[in-house]
Amino acid sequence: MSKFRYCLVVPHYNHYEALEKFLPKLSSIGLPCVVVDDGSQGQQLLALESLIANKDGFVLVEHKENRGKGAAMMTGAKKARELGYTHILQIDADGQHEVNDVKLFLKYSTDHPQQIISGAPVFSSDAPKARVYGRKVTDFWVALETLCLNFKDSLCGFRIYPLDQLEQVMAKYSLGNRMDFDTEVLVKSVWQGSQVHFIPTKVRYIENNVSHFHYIKDNLSLIYLHTRLMLGMLIRLPKLLFWRLQGHGASSN
Repeated sequence: MSKFRYCLVVPHYNHYEALEKFLPKLSSIGLPCVVVDDGSQGQQLLALESLIANKDGFVLVEHKENRGKGAAMMTGAKKARELGYTHILQIDADGQHEVNDVKLFLKYSTDHPQQIISGAPVFSSDAPKARVYGRKVTDFWVALETLCLNFKDSLCGFRIYPLDQLEQVMAKYSLGNRMDFDTEVLVKSVWQGSQVHFIPTKVRYIENNVSHFHYIKDNLSLIYLHTRLMLGMLIRLPKLLFWRLQGHGASSN
């Protein structure tokens, strides 16, 4: 029997209708699940509480006010550790990720338990072009910030984190509480010496889906983030060069 214990962590904010539709697929994974509600209000919260209360193996943690996706993920990681899990699988609440690929993530993770596993999105033809090209810009900066050309995506919210590695990064570095979290935690994990492996996975853009990404505010936040990360990379340049020579960084299927 594996000594590693996995659970899902699902950040949620006013996505009840989408999560309700997605829940059967989440349940089919067969893993316990920590849902972190990030300040949903009114009927959204009441409906979510009722939904989760009736699901075996699901735990609901609530933020009283909206603090951001990153804050929800860090809360979920802490709760997972309290419950005795060693790894968390992050997946979004809106159903855009391919649940069938979870088994690929878990297989690679159990064979390489110290590595972070991240989805490398395969976009359908209906994906908004602004998002597709925006990711390419982000990936360019992340390649510079990590000196690693094998990074496939730094924004995908479909990942497995070994809690030992994630907790080290959370303890050593300040991490963004909002949409900047996914990029920042990956870059700083590489700075910490973690290996990241990317697995291609389809991403669906669901009609009439509610997005909490604010194009102006969150893009400005990402610009500020990459400015700070580039400065941080320059400080760590000798160490990063040494690790690249040793073969550390990122890999993919």
